[in-house]
Formats: sequence, C-alpha cells, structure tokens
Amino acid sequence: MKQWYRFWNKQETKMKKADYIILGILLLIYGILSFINLGSTTNPQTFYTFYEQESVVFEFPDLVDIVRMKFYNGEINGTFSLSVSSDNKEYTFIKDITGNGAFSWNEEKILERAKYLKIESQIEGATLGSIVFYDNTKEEIKVSKATSSVSQKTKKTKVLLDEKTATPEEISYLNSSYFDEIYFARTAYEYTYGLEAYEWVHPPLGKLIQAIPIKLSNTMAPFYYRFMGNVAGILMIAVMYLFGKIIFQKRKYAILAALLMMFDCFHFAQTRMGTVDSFLVLFIMLSYYFMIRYMKEPNKQYHLLFSGLFFGMATSVKWTGLFAGLGLAIIFLVYVFKKKQVTTKLVGKCCLFFIAIPLVIYIGSYLLFPNIQVTYTDSLSDILVQTEKIYEYHSELEDDHPFSSPWYSWPICYKPVWYYTNNIDEYHHGTITGIGNIAIWWTGVLAFLYLIIRWIRKKDPISFMLLVAGLTLWLPYIFIGRVMFLYHYFPVLPFIMLSIVALFYDLVEKTKKEWIIPLYSLIIIVIFCIYYPAISGNITSNNYLEQLKLFSTWYF
Repeated sequence: MKQWYRFWNKQETKMKKADYIILGILLLIYGILSFINLGSTTNPQTFYTFYEQESVVFEFPDLVDIVRMKFYNGEINGTFSLSVSSDNKEYTFIKDITGNGAFSWNEEKILERAKYLKIESQIEGATLGSIVFYDNTKEEIKVSKATSSVSQKTKKTKVLLDEKTATPEEISYLNSSYFDEIYFARTAYEYTYGLEAYEWVHPPLGKLIQAIPIKLSNTMAPFYYRFMGNVAGILMIAVMYLFGKIIFQKRKYAILAALLMMFDCFHFAQTRMGTVDSFLVLFIMLSYYFMIRYMKEPNKQYHLLFSGLFFGMATSVKWTGLFAGLGLAIIFLVYVFKKKQVTTKLVGKCCLFFIAIPLVIYIGSYLLFPNIQVTYTDSLSDILVQTEKIYEYHSELEDDHPFSSPWYSWPICYKPVWYYTNNIDEYHHGTITGIGNIAIWWTGVLAFLYLIIRWIRKKDPISFMLLVAGLTLWLPYIFIGRVMFLYHYFPVLPFIMLSIVALFYDLVEKTKKEWIIPLYSLIIIVIFCIYYPAISGNITSNNYLEQLKLFSTWYF
C-alpha cells in the first residue's frame, strides 16, 4: 500500500518511464475513441465544372420513374435548375436545387417519369462530383449517356458518372462537410491543388496543416481533412499531462489534468471537426508550457525560443493567438523584474523569439501559398494589404447567428454551438453539439474564483500564471463587437482545467483524502458518457437528447 501511495505521490517534475506508460495508455484510449467514425475515406475525387447557364442532359435507356437523386458538391457550391423530358425537345421544369456546401452529399426528390433529365447551372464555376438517380424500387437507374450543351472536346461529362461506388447509402457527417468545414476544409483542398483560396479571413497556417493528409493521400474526404485536427486534440491531452507534472509535481495531478481534457465534451466535438481551432489551442498551450519550463529553469533559454515559436504558430492560425502573446508578456516581465534578471542580452533574445520569429512564421505561411481571394500575397506589401483586409472583415462583421453567444455566458456553457443534425425519422436523429462537460466547466468557474483567493493569500507564481493566461485569453472579447461563439472560449479551457487541478491539489494535500480525485474523475467520465450521443453524431432517440437539456438554449 505504501509503495502504491509513493508511486502516485512522488515529488518530481521530470517525466519517468511510468509517466510515459500511463500517458501512452491514456492517449491510446482517447485516440481509438476519437478516430471511431471520424469520417469516410472515400468520396468522389473528379469534378465537373459548369459554365453559367450550361446544361447537362442525362439520357436513360427508357422512360423511367425517377424518384430521387443524390449529388455531390465539389469545391464551389451552386444552384441548378432541373427539367425532364420524354423526347429531348420539350422540357418541363421541376425545381431549383442548391447543395448544402462544399464537398457535401445532397439528396433531392424528383417524382417524375422521363427519359431525359436536364441539369442547368445558374452560376459560373459550380462543381459537381457525382450524380446518381434512383427509381421507385430504390434501385439505381442506369444512365446511357450525359451530354453537355457546350463542346464535348473540352467538357468531359463522364466525371459525373464514374464514381458511383463512392455514393453513400445514408448522407451524414461521415461523408459530408458540416458547419465551418465548408470554409476551412474547402480552403485546405485549394491549398493542396494550387487553386485560388476561398477562406482568407484567417492566416493560412492552420489550413496548410489541415491540407497535409489531403496532399499525402491525394484524397479529399472527411477523414483526411479532419485528421490533423483530431491529432492536435490528442496532443492536447499529452500537453495537459506535462502541465500537471511540471506545475504540481505529482503523478496523480498530471493524470487528473490529462483526464480533464480527455473527457471534456467540447474538446471532443471541436477537435474532431475539420476546422483550425485545434491547432490554435494546441500552440497556445505549448507556448505557455515552455514559458513555465523557462521559469523553472531560467538558465535554459531555449525554452523561451520554443515559447515564442509556438506563439508565432498560434498567431499564424488565428489572430486570437495574439491574446496569448499578451499573457506571455505579462508573465515574463513580472518574472524577470521580480528576479532582477533583466539584461540587454535577454531583451535582445526576447525580441528575436517573440517578435522576429513569429513574424517570419506569419509571413512565411503566406508565401507558402501565395494565391488567395482578396489579393496575391507573394510580397511583403501584398501581405500587409491582406492583413488590413482581415482586420476590416472582423471589425466590420455584423452578421448574426442563431448559436452566437456573449463572452460572459461562456464559462457556464449557457449557449452551446449546434454544429450538425441529421433527422432519421420522427423519433431519432444524429447530432453534434459543441457543449462542455458540466462537471468540468461548472467546477472550473469555482476553481478560477478560488485561484484568485489563492493568489491573494499566497502570491504564488502558478496562480498568477494561470490567472493571467485565462483572463488575457478571455477578457479581450469584451471589446470585440462582432458575432462570437462558445468556441472562442476554447483557448481559455486548458487554464480553467489547470485551475481545477490547483483546487484539488490544495484540497487533497490539506485533507489527505486521496479518494477525492478518483471520485471526481469518475464523475467527469460518467458525464462524458451520458453526453457522448450529443457530441459524436451517433443516431440517438429524440427523447434521450431532450433529457440532456439543462437550459432552454441547449440544442441537440
């Protein structure tokens, strides 16, 4: 028993063999869970690009009952007019159809008897990857040929019919983009193939990272454009373990820190989606981790280099990474002035690590892919113009959104972001909601308040660091007028979790009641399991999801 106690409570900041084994087991468990049903690895890869008012006529062997059709949008979503005919002369208009966004499957009812079906594009450049028609027996209807209204020498309509095996039985998040994937995943695709980039209101680095699996596999499918974000989510757990070890110096607190990230519902939902927030948060965490390493070992100034490096990477994903820079600057300046370590050499290194290197990363991320929508960023002057355009976009954005929420509501998760829904029937649907684990988030509010008291009483540097990190990543949103969402709170979350660990550290060390941490860990795991259907996209009964709502603003 004493050996077991010493194993969990041994005072040390360095990772040992046992730590790597424990962390490896945690990452393996979460990795398996997070990669299950992450997304399909197959989808149409060839696309037909329409001219404006161009039409393609599909001819069937005979008059057939066309009940429905499935079609796959490519890079550019468009509006199409559908018409049918029995003689290819007189056409009857059926409806206009519009896809759900870039790289998504769609299904439309036709309910017409015809030998010919014509699809006419209403915009220039609209792309389709595959089209499949079905009869009243739910069987696929064979297409004899597809003919474009423009020259066949330049327009190869066969790409609309050559990948039918990629057609899914059921359309869902597994095979289609959802929420902001229609911007970020699309742009990652465009970076991969040297096309003009659609999403330009954030710097390129996150989308460049997202594009790596697409490039390596030469496949544009959900699994690949979600892969890197999910890996970043796994790495966040590892960084939390490192945080817990270096701050609280006992294995049990490192495990608790990792479990908090591992079983937070919001972390799970957000990092499995093909956007760039995973990279932003991971890089912010690493920038603070290496700052702490420097504070622990001030003679090893290469930790400052890594802190600045990851700060630059965070800022090159989203500008909100600058908030992390503010917190790092405050923590560093207070530390060096308190220790009376300010030297000209140190100031010069900090200018290099936290200004020059981040600027090189930021500029370099543009030069890696110069073509964007607003301008061509192949020079410093053009990058300055683009930076100005980004600022104008965010400062002037006035759009509203049904799932936006004010900054002060985020800590209690008052209004989650409803990312995806798929209605199966009257009683069942699949859903993905960006919602926090209430056992973590609500405890986090108390823990952060406790941290303020802890710092006032003890004046300890850890409480100060966590407070500064959390507040500088959160409070700037007071002054931002544009529409905001709960995911803007994501970078704050690791420091809220570390505040919880600090609370339990003081509680357990004072009372010596070791059972408190396992009990709390069990609670957060149970809550995660209860809410798993609401964050995973799995088909669930409507009644079950209704029981999970604690506020009227919660949607599943």
